[in-house]
Amino acid sequence: MVFTDSMGSAHRAVDPSVHSGRAFSLSVCCALQEWFEADDLRHITFVYVPSALRWDIHGEAHKYVTKLKVRVGRRKTDNSIDVLRSRAAHSVLDSWSSTFQDPTYRGSEFLELQQPDGQPIQPSYLNGGPSLSTFGHSIIEFAHVCRCITGHVPIGAYYCRFKINEPHSCTCGAALQSRQHVLFRCRDRYSVHYPVFSGILHRL
Repeated sequence: MVFTDSMGSAHRAVDPSVHSGRAFSLSVCCALQEWFEADDLRHITFVYVPSALRWDIHGEAHKYVTKLKVRVGRRKTDNSIDVLRSRAAHSVLDSWSSTFQDPTYRGSEFLELQQPDGQPIQPSYLNGGPSLSTFGHSIIEFAHVCRCITGHVPIGAYYCRFKINEPHSCTCGAALQSRQHVLFRCRDRYSVHYPVFSGILHRL
């Protein structure tokens, strides 16, 4: 009989299918196979015990298990799903970061963002990347961010670049309503772009 506060972990421990930590699961399955084959009447019952019950013996077992370090096999496991995924992700990020330095790749209108320490923000997939993790809660706001960063905001500079028959000047009187102007210089609070750009700038 096995008492556990995580039935999911118990199921994963005896799951031989492909998943992260599969090497450990296979070791458990091999050990259990020998144990079961020794007697047909042997069986294991998993009993769920919530941690909130604070069962003394269960708590002691939990402390022991979390401190226990077990190596699977004679070599360090370096071909698990997690390791392979991590290697692939880092390889892609290294290539992406290197290629991203080329203006012809990222585009001449791409807005270069910086971290508080002045270092450029590098592309990342973690938590959806820096933009998605910050603005992903709102589809509309995220769309504004994407258009701002890629230079596809319907403002004067955009109209000029794509030869669209719309005013190129800013409502504040500037000759060209560029992204840099709206973000850092324009203070025309009556402009339809001011509240959107101002909010984006403060969040970035």
